Amino acid sequence: MKLFKKNTLRKFAAVAAVSGAFLFGGTADAATTEDAGMAAFREAYLGQLATERAVDQDLTLISTNFHLDMDSKAQIFDDGVIRMSGNLSWTYTNLKKNYSTNSNIPFYIEQIGNEMTLYVQRRGKWSKMYLPGLPTGIATIWKASGPSFVKENLAAVKKVEVLRDTPDLRIMNVTLDGKKIADLLEKNSQGSFAKLSGDELAEQKEMLNRWLAAVKANDITFAWTVNKPSWTTVTAAFDLTPIMRAYAIYVLDEAAAGRVVLTEEERDLLDAMGYYSELRSYTTYVSPKTNKINVPPNLDKAPENDNSLNDIFYEMTTVVEK
Repeated sequence: MKLFKKNTLRKFAAVAAVSGAFLFGGTADAATTEDAGMAAFREAYLGQLATERAVDQDLTLISTNFHLDMDSKAQIFDDGVIRMSGNLSWTYTNLKKNYSTNSNIPFYIEQIGNEMTLYVQRRGKWSKMYLPGLPTGIATIWKASGPSFVKENLAAVKKVEVLRDTPDLRIMNVTLDGKKIADLLEKNSQGSFAKLSGDELAEQKEMLNRWLAAVKANDITFAWTVNKPSWTTVTAAFDLTPIMRAYAIYVLDEAAAGRVVLTEEERDLLDAMGYYSELRSYTTYVSPKTNKINVPPNLDKAPENDNSLNDIFYEMTTVVEK
């Protein structure tokens, strides 16, 4: 069973998108008795306008022998279309042979309806992959803004601590209930499976279920800074390490119980992810008027190629001397 070959890097990017997904508020008629922290969060969250939005999204994945940085911009349009464009900076160190390699990989993501497509540029040529499941579920959260969505999001907030509150800024530590966030992601992912069948459907649902189990097992805490005069997000910082580690350990436990079979390389990668790696993201909200994303030319001619990141997968799973 190949657990990673077509999924590892794109699933990391999908999980990292959780950091932007939750923070798009809207208007809702809701009155409730709550503590001061939750009241401060509700005021800031409902004060946001559900209009066209744009963010700078940074992701860092660090392990014992590789380092991945994702630097990107994302735009969410009024019609629900999502575009993300950026660069993956990849460094791999072969500890056995004592050398390092570096790669810069331009990428572009577009979501229309239930279809999300990832384009990557390797050696000057674009290719594409379709991303059903978890990525689509996260994107659906990004673009939703109706009263039922707002109510579900607010219900997923477990605890809020106000760190600073001035006329200009409000800074909060927010804890989300992992089980409720996983339920939201699962519900919003289902439509993306409509065109899948057979082994591909089974593979995608199995991968989704593993990530959902990891999210359910961990509450998610992030630091949120809000501009009070405009009720707009300034920054949000997430440490997604617990989710990534829970996922890796979950699969290792499955292997120990005989439910999946891992290669030596896959076991080494999971061991690194589960015990030595860190995954963090940082989101900065920017003006959509001055941060528009341009679609790269000739993407309509890009061939489908699920193997375009295989060389990176190989480096991530290369056995190195301990």
